[in-house]
Amino acid sequence: MAWKLTSPELSENDVERQCLAICERRNYWHARLHAGRFWTWDKKRVITGLPKGTPDYALQHSYYPGFLLEVKRPGGVTSPDQDCRRFQIVAQYQLAICVVDNDREFVEWLDRHERYAREMWGRLLAGVPIVPPARGP
Repeated sequence: MAWKLTSPELSENDVERQCLAICERRNYWHARLHAGRFWTWDKKRVITGLPKGTPDYALQHSYYPGFLLEVKRPGGVTSPDQDCRRFQIVAQYQLAICVVDNDREFVEWLDRHERYAREMWGRLLAGVPIVPPARGP
């Protein structure tokens, strides 16, 4: 019987590690957002986190606008709860939310996010009024 070598499939954790490494190289601070309900280690209390469907991470930078990050496994899709929560956040707070399933897609999204911020700073410095865009999910 011949051996057939195959590369292992990436998990959501692998994609998450790659995206967070990219963020650290670009000087973004990140915080994990825990959603749902959790038992304490002694099983005596239940802790309620953020609403179900909230993105995985909040990211902040000293120059660029912050955003939320939802990481999926390669080929993964968001759940209906995540879609609903993302719509609520964008509609109410106009925050940017990035949903990615690979590191290349994340780098492209981050490049566009930073380019947009630099354009807005340029307009602001030039005295051009800035109208926030309508961001959809």
